[in-house]
This record gives sequence, structure tokens and C-alpha cells, in this order.
Amino acid sequence: MRSHPTVLFCVLFAALTNALKQCDDCVKITNCASAIQLIRTDRSAAAIQQLQNALCGFEGVQKVCCSDFFTSRSLNVENESKNNTQTSGDEIENHRNIRLLPTECGDVDGNRIVGGTSAGLYEFPWLALISYRDNEGKLKFKCGGTVITARYVLTAAHCIKNQQIVGVRIGDYDISQPEDCVGEDEIRECESKFQDIAVSHKIHHRGYVTQPYILNDIGLLRLARPVDFSYRNSGSICLPITKDLREKDLVGERGVVAGWGMTDIQTKSNILLKVELPIFSESSCNMLYKSTSRQLGPGRMTNTFCAGEIGHDSCKGDSGGPLMLESYYDGTYKFVQFGIVSYGPRLCGSEKPGIYTDVRKFMKWILDTIKP
Repeated sequence: MRSHPTVLFCVLFAALTNALKQCDDCVKITNCASAIQLIRTDRSAAAIQQLQNALCGFEGVQKVCCSDFFTSRSLNVENESKNNTQTSGDEIENHRNIRLLPTECGDVDGNRIVGGTSAGLYEFPWLALISYRDNEGKLKFKCGGTVITARYVLTAAHCIKNQQIVGVRIGDYDISQPEDCVGEDEIRECESKFQDIAVSHKIHHRGYVTQPYILNDIGLLRLARPVDFSYRNSGSICLPITKDLREKDLVGERGVVAGWGMTDIQTKSNILLKVELPIFSESSCNMLYKSTSRQLGPGRMTNTFCAGEIGHDSCKGDSGGPLMLESYYDGTYKFVQFGIVSYGPRLCGSEKPGIYTDVRKFMKWILDTIKP
């Protein structure tokens, strides 16, 4: 920004004499990566005119309609996303790395809590907590993920990029206690073992962007050592590897999200919670988020879906965690992960549902990325 004061002066002067544009994605110019890139690389009259036309307000600095700058770079991101998601025939099921995914996955625990918000002690053994080091050197859990192989945790790109990840924890239930116990008297169960494992590689999708929308929000963490699956509170989630699962119509289904995120009283939960959410159609998601169809580049619902309802939602701290459905898998019903918690409205549980990365669209990317 400092290197091009002339461009910004011209834009500011023009804004004083022209009506400001109305749009749904009016953001500070400093928060629009595509506009910043234009300022840094192009000082032509056409670029200045484009900046003038996109001005929509002021808040300390100029605000612009960020989707106006979704041009060649944005289309490249969309094309890259398509290249990683469009598959033909049995490309997934015959992929060279399909054997790396465990056949034992997504087991449905028969001792689940029915109708409650707390998950069972062994209900979701594939849930992982991601630990980070803050500026003061303290460790904090800020995101979740799922174990998909003994060496990989699936999560969101925004949980990985530019983050100081220390490791992942698998098998915890109540993060405030050294021993997890549920039930009473004869039916009381306790578990004291969890696994803290360092991360050797952080891999986020190359097409991950945050403006004007978050897209391709998916990533993988390679663990420094394998998960020990001999413990009852460790396991792996099933992924939608078959054609039937990848083409499954999710609209109207109710998925389960689990995590340690914010509760309805706006405090983080120490105990693993779960919530059941309805999944909406793409058109309903766009309507609820008032998306405009005239913008250039990929839309908000590119390789994503939305789910949630008033009072039931994922929230801050659930990021990177799974949206799962009990689905027919390898001759029986298992939990299959169809979504990754990506983002949502500032007020969780409002009329706007949360947005989830659609795992079905990234199966080729996952298989291309994982290693033995």
C-alpha cells in the first residue's frame, strides 16, 4: 500500500465526486487481497478506474466491493479447485493411495448418549485437538480435526496456514481433567490415556483463499509418529470414497458436528460436545447469505455446503472438525465425514447456517497428498 500513494490518491479523489457502489461484500481495501495485488502490480488508467468503480465506503481507509477484483487469479483458483475435485469413473476407488485409508473406521458406538449435547466417552475416537503456541509461549487448543489414517489428521486450511502448531491430541474428552469419567456407580467409566503427537508436516490446499469468500478450506497434518489404535479412545473416521457416497444427496439430511467449541452461553467447552444439524441446498445457502449472481469468479458455495438452524450450530473453536452422517459403508452403517467446519456468522446459532468444506469434492486431493 505505501508504495503506490498516487493510485490511492486518485481513487480517493474520485470517490469524493462519485456515488459509492452498493454490494454485499464491501470490505476495507486492506482486507481484499485481490485489490492489494492490483495496486502493487498495475498503475494503469484501467486499474485506477477499476478501483474507483469498486469503492463502496470509508472506515479509516477506503472500502471496496472485493468480488469486483475476482479476475484471472480468481478464475485460476476456481480452475485449480475443479482440477482437484472433478474425477472420472473409479479414479478415487482405484487410486494408488486408497490402501492407506484404514478399512476399520467410523464405528458407531452403541453406548451413545441419546438426545444429549455431551458426546459419549468413546463415541468419536477419531476427534483430534490441535494445539498451538501463542505469543506468550503458552499452549492452547484452538481447532479440531479428524484422524483419517495413523499418520494424518484432516482439518481446515485456516487452522494450518501461518499458525504455530505444536501437535495434536487424540483420545481426550474433558480437557480440564487428567482423567475422563462419565456415568455413575456401576455404569461409571473412566479413561486416563490420551495421545499427544507432534506434527511433522502442515499441508494446506494450494487454492485456499479468504477473499471475497473462504474457499478450498481444507488441510492435512502429517504426524511425527503413528497413532496407536490399540486404545479404545483412538480410531479413524470413514471418508466418502465410493461413488455412491460421493454422489449422495445431503439436502434434508441431518449431520452430526462434534467439538470443543463455544457453547450457547459463549464459553468454550472443556467437554466434547455434539450437535445435530440440517443440511441445506446450494440455492438456500446463497439466499440466506444473499449472494449476488453477477460477481466474477467462483461463488461462495463452490465445493462447500451449509448446515445449521437457530440455536443449533458449530461455533468458534469447532473449526477444522467434522460434520458426519451415519451412512452405509462396506456392508454396514458407519460414521462418514462429509464436511469440515469452515466458517459462519459472527453470532453462532443465528438464522445464517455455518459453511462446511465439502469433503466429497476433495477426495482426489486427499489421496494425492497422503503418503505411507
